[in-house]
Amino acid sequence: MELTEIREELDKLDAELVSILSKRMALIPEVANYKKQNNVARYQPEREKQVIETKRKLAEESGINPDLIEKIFKEIINDAHRIEKDIIGE
Repeated sequence: MELTEIREELDKLDAELVSILSKRMALIPEVANYKKQNNVARYQPEREKQVIETKRKLAEESGINPDLIEKIFKEIINDAHRIEKDIIGE
């Protein structure tokens, strides 16, 4: 495979990643509204810990650096906190 072909494939995969992240982040306002309507705490450290641990395990099983995946998901979670805070407050 030529370098240009490899890069085209990488670009396609990157676009898929962005699309999936967009779909994931679109669910955050629904989570925030549920929490607000049902008096559920906005910040849930145990859930956050569970998400990180699960994703690290998936990374290890997939041969991906779990530290990289943890960093990525921590950033995703941080942005989710920002969105939830805008909706719920606190």
